[in-house]
Amino acid sequence: MIPAPMSCVSLAGLRVLLTRPQGESAEEWAAAFTQAGAVPLAFPTISIMPPDSWQVLDEAIARLDSYDWMVFTSQTAVAFFVSRLPTGQFQTAMRTNMAAVGRNTAQAIERRGGRVALVATDSRQEGLADALRDLPSGARVLCPLAAGGRLLLAQILRARGCIVDVVTAYRTEPRTDLPDPPEFDVATFASPSALRAFLKRLGPQALAGKTLAVIGPTTAEEAVSSGLRAVVAENPDVDALVLAIAKSRSSQGGI
Repeated sequence: MIPAPMSCVSLAGLRVLLTRPQGESAEEWAAAFTQAGAVPLAFPTISIMPPDSWQVLDEAIARLDSYDWMVFTSQTAVAFFVSRLPTGQFQTAMRTNMAAVGRNTAQAIERRGGRVALVATDSRQEGLADALRDLPSGARVLCPLAAGGRLLLAQILRARGCIVDVVTAYRTEPRTDLPDPPEFDVATFASPSALRAFLKRLGPQALAGKTLAVIGPTTAEEAVSSGLRAVVAENPDVDALVLAIAKSRSSQGGI
């Protein structure tokens, strides 16, 4: 089935809570929901912070030419990684190839002077692992991630014989000053940590009678473990999330 074009999707007047932190495609998400006729409501539940120590990341940067590949799974990882480079930009003559999960992460690399050798069409770690399936055993790979981030990609590459260094580029913390949310119809979450922070502060009762919509299997699993039912995007991007919400509400007679 061919998905409906975004111009045909209507969430007219729907108040959508956007819990993404500033810098993690928050503006892109707001624009996508606005285009669909919704009213986006910024409500970040987590803050993005530097790692507790830069030492491991800086040591990896010092030996950057020893890596065959760098893989980036988020725009935030790109931003924090580049902030530690001597010039604040990727160098075009870098030996190391760069791979990205999805077009947005690839664009983040390119805006900072990098050239992306590979973009996974499936914007998940599973997709990037599949795109890198031809890496030879012994290939050296650098993975800058969030502290406590998902390690599936590194595990798959190591199982294939690659030498993978995972370094912490940033960390997330629940917002300690999280206020009561504005009135909303739908709450969206792109990470388990964002959902956990919301529930810790407001409890599951804050989602009673609302639509909970998530991106990705790990966030969906977090919702289930909290006893919640969620609308899950077919692909891990905002357009798929908009479509999933529209389909859900249409099936319930909400649109």
